[in-house]
Amino acid sequence: MNQIVFYIFGAIISLLGIVGIFLPLFPGVPMVFAGVLIVCIASKFSFISSTAVAIMGILALLSIAVDYLSGLLGAKYAGAGLYGSLGAVAGAIFGVGILGPIGVILGPALGVLIFEIIAKRKIEKSARVAAYTLFSTFIGMMLNLVIAVAILLIFVGAIFI
Repeated sequence: MNQIVFYIFGAIISLLGIVGIFLPLFPGVPMVFAGVLIVCIASKFSFISSTAVAIMGILALLSIAVDYLSGLLGAKYAGAGLYGSLGAVAGAIFGVGILGPIGVILGPALGVLIFEIIAKRKIEKSARVAAYTLFSTFIGMMLNLVIAVAILLIFVGAIFI
């Protein structure tokens, strides 16, 4: 009975993690991994190897890097200067607080746009850099979704194989 409670709790945490990929203040993929880890611990690792758990943990760490770097890398690729790069980071941090959930996507792009304009860059160049930032932030979210699905597939594969 106690083990079933942990299985249900792990599944809920993992599902919240999937949703959290697209919501602010939720470490989506790490939550998916935490849910899987709860189930693994509850089962005393009876159906999954420590190597598989380690791989899933590495994927969860990779997703944290994707979260923080996707907007910044898009800005740099589009030719953002120092101010634009700082704007991407500031927008990622403050976008959620100012714009709510949509700030996760728009925050870095707006930060880049504002900071590039402050740096006296042409509006067209600033808008281009902001668009690349917006696109790369979205790609980062999709990449995190792929990572989360990979973690779940490794986990489910370990159960049934």
